[in-house]
Amino acid sequence: MALDDLKETIETLRERIQAHRAYLEGNETRTRQVLIDPVLHTLGWDVGDPNSVELEYRIGRDWADYVLMGNGRPIAVIEAKALGKPLDDKETMQALNYANSAGIPYMTLTNGDHWRMLEVFKQAPMKDRILMNFQLTRDEPYACALQALGLWRPNLASGEPQEAATPVMIGEPAHAESASTISEPSRGKKVAESSNNGDWIPLTSLKVEKGQKPPTNAKIKFPDLSTKPLKHWTDLLANVAEHLLEIGKLSAEICPIRTNNLILDFSHNEPVDLEGKRIRLKRKIRNELWLITDRRRSEFMHKSACLVLKRCGIDPSTVLVSTNQS
Repeated sequence: MALDDLKETIETLRERIQAHRAYLEGNETRTRQVLIDPVLHTLGWDVGDPNSVELEYRIGRDWADYVLMGNGRPIAVIEAKALGKPLDDKETMQALNYANSAGIPYMTLTNGDHWRMLEVFKQAPMKDRILMNFQLTRDEPYACALQALGLWRPNLASGEPQEAATPVMIGEPAHAESASTISEPSRGKKVAESSNNGDWIPLTSLKVEKGQKPPTNAKIKFPDLSTKPLKHWTDLLANVAEHLLEIGKLSAEICPIRTNNLILDFSHNEPVDLEGKRIRLKRKIRNELWLITDRRRSEFMHKSACLVLKRCGIDPSTVLVSTNQS
């Protein structure tokens, strides 16, 4: 399956929701046919084949909307709600109880727009059992596609589906050359994904040593597939801030953001310290946004970028950094 196909499906469904919300909202059957079934089909689940998907699966006195099958046994429950129906705690517990009663290890709850997948038997708080959580009309299509890999059939049927939205190379990065096709995952390994030529790793997996410079021609790539060059590690944080500005996630209302001896803040004038002196280590990002730091150490810049992304509601593992030396 090409990740681009999944991204294209998601973009189509975003348009459908916008164009036909009144037709879909409050109607579960229409939501399933128009929004949910296309996602499952793209992820390798044939809704018309009972060997792949059983519809209206009997669990005690109740019926689960979908049960995904692997090797002749149920491996995941999907509980469908009408578009506009919130995925609250009551709905989540209902779906978890279905899966728990039937001994099914994974559960997904969706209203066609918001998708959430959990491990059923993991002994942990609810928030730590989430494997997938995205919303088509809120999140970037590329980020949604990476999250949706939690339900990709080869991943789920492996028996050990990996946490979604963590595109980690299988093997050494130098050997990961599949540009737009997702490789079949080995058992216990995460799905590999790189949509451009060259070597890309998630920002969350980047390791930077003290004094280390970015590789030649290094770049950062965002969920909308836009890229920016990285000549210095301060470029990484500056590019993240600029991208967040461009997509409307970063604003004066949520600033200042302080982390790891740096500050992102808006100011009409050049920033000064508490004594009114000019701050030496500063950088103007765009308009009135300034990046202020008391040191240029390379090893903490990428960690700060991850924290800023999280603060602005973006999963940092969906942001990629090239490691191509050429």
